[in-house]
Amino acid sequence: MVIETFRGEHYLKVDAKGRVMLPAPFRHVFDQADNPPDGAGFQMLLVYGGSDRAYVEGFTQAGAADLDRRLAQIPMGTDEYDLANAIFVEQSVSVETDKDGRFSPPSQVREKLGLPKEEVELAFIGSRHSFRIWRADTYRAKRKAEIQALEARLLGGADPLSLFKTTT
Repeated sequence: MVIETFRGEHYLKVDAKGRVMLPAPFRHVFDQADNPPDGAGFQMLLVYGGSDRAYVEGFTQAGAADLDRRLAQIPMGTDEYDLANAIFVEQSVSVETDKDGRFSPPSQVREKLGLPKEEVELAFIGSRHSFRIWRADTYRAKRKAEIQALEARLLGGADPLSLFKTTT
């Protein structure tokens, strides 16, 4: 069985009650990764740490366990451990969705993303084993420009498939 990964751009609005829906393809990844009981919602880890990150990163339970495993490989007491712990443990929150995949972003997430009280559009962006939640206007302005700059620097008009080194 092939495990799905988080892919694509999905734009959804936070409703008047402050709730937002996980995109359907992302709910499918949660179903495969965590296999919740029928009728139950999803448990996800939202990481809002990292001062230079304009997004919140989301993980399945399996993804959160992988983060913990990776953190355990960094020697305790080092600056690297302290920073990784601060970003991925201290500045994270577990959130449960309802059975339809709807959730209310907690205050830490709302603050990180600068979410106003009124309705706002969010961009859910797949990043293979995790996903990123951006304010849609920030994603369009910041990340799209970053991608264009990388394309110009790394590709210079070449086919993007050239990024994959082929071996025969």
